[in-house]
Amino acid sequence: MTTPSLLGPRGTPFVDLGGERAWRQFTKGDMVASLQWLDLQAHDPSFPEEGPIPCMTIFHAFRRMDTGAHVIPQRFAYIYGAREGKPTPYFFNSVLNACETCGFDKNDKAARHRMMDLVIEALPDLITMPSEQPTALEIQAHRLGIEVTVRNGDKTMHTEVL
Repeated sequence: MTTPSLLGPRGTPFVDLGGERAWRQFTKGDMVASLQWLDLQAHDPSFPEEGPIPCMTIFHAFRRMDTGAHVIPQRFAYIYGAREGKPTPYFFNSVLNACETCGFDKNDKAARHRMMDLVIEALPDLITMPSEQPTALEIQAHRLGIEVTVRNGDKTMHTEVL
């Protein structure tokens, strides 16, 4: 099974959602919340933190081309829940936006409640998620060019990317 991903304008994945890249994953019906590290500054230069940061990524369990993902960075988790464990007024508006982004109708009461339950269930783990991404999950930048290999029989003498 392939990992869902968001595609960029050239058809290449911006980010893999869930799967092996996830620290933890939660599902409510046709909605998934994946706790994983994302490099948000790579796609939005105005974002204040560099490198991969812990995030909750909410997406539709059955990927379609016309849907996206809603991202909640760990540093903004406090906006969604008060200290007593109750949701904040911002929480409800954000759930409506997340429903639309993920391809659900914001007027669908059942979808809104599934989204609320999903965020509330995953929020404590987002807060306790490690700040540093494990080295096993680091993504190496693609090297573009032509690979040249010099061989003498079965022995490789030199390999270079131009």
